[in-house]
Amino acid sequence: MLELILQILFCVLIIVYWFSEGVTEGWTWSTKKRKETNKLIHPNNKSNGIFDYHMWRILENLGIWGAVIVGFLMGCYGVEFGKFFWLGVGSWFIGTFSYEAALNHVNKGTIYKPVDYKWHILGYDIPWWGGKKIFILPVTGLIILIYGIII
Repeated sequence: MLELILQILFCVLIIVYWFSEGVTEGWTWSTKKRKETNKLIHPNNKSNGIFDYHMWRILENLGIWGAVIVGFLMGCYGVEFGKFFWLGVGSWFIGTFSYEAALNHVNKGTIYKPVDYKWHILGYDIPWWGGKKIFILPVTGLIILIYGIII
């Protein structure tokens, strides 16, 4: 039973990290108006969002450190590396979707990036899934999680 609780907690903590990271990243790129009107994050002592910036940063830290500690405990309690790996990868895909959705919501008021969006990394333009194709991430993550559960 403890193994199952650790496995669920591991997945949840990874997703909490990614979602919180998306909220704070969205805040970084937001306009003043979006900072005042989004429903997730608010300036200190305001009431339009769930938490202020620093609380979301604390959740990022709890998510990442919690996942590391729980991952260690999973190994101590006999969870096989394969299960650990697939649960981590599935949670990472779902977390990446959560990150993108939160970032875009806070920054632009929608969970979708433009269809022609490109990442600019190391001087390269790398196409990203715009629009509703973003749902490939959580669907793939869920399939990987199911695989990780049944192996």
